[in-house]
Amino acid sequence: MPKPKQITIISTVSRHHPQFSRLVTISLDVVAPWKLSDTTVIEGTINNTELGRRSMKRWDDRNCWWIDLPEPLCQRAKLETGDEVTLKISLASEDLPDELTELLTKSSQAKANWEKLTKAQQRMLREEILAGKSSETRSRRAKKVLLRV
Repeated sequence: MPKPKQITIISTVSRHHPQFSRLVTISLDVVAPWKLSDTTVIEGTINNTELGRRSMKRWDDRNCWWIDLPEPLCQRAKLETGDEVTLKISLASEDLPDELTELLTKSSQAKANWEKLTKAQQRMLREEILAGKSSETRSRRAKKVLLRV
């Protein structure tokens, strides 16, 4: 059975401590068709406001997944703790940014350093590089980490 392209979820915005970001939880069974085991990058909307690329993390103690909602996103979407929200999410592409692919192809040192990273570290680096607005920034970020001595 193919993975669903998009999942729609109704959830409630919560906050466990005033110093922490708000979050939404997603029942394990809702995303079970995606067969996830690790933190996963998703894209989508919350009440029709773009989420951007966000990490969806497993919360074993509560048998659910969760997505943090930083304050700027809450302000854009006009979200408050306790609000019921509609999430429309899909798995984000795991493709590497062009700048990272080029560096890994051209530099054996960068490739060796990339291969030493755990899957989680590779995901975090990929997302940090993708967040760069220009090709120059993405390239600089890739080199900074992978070509360090």
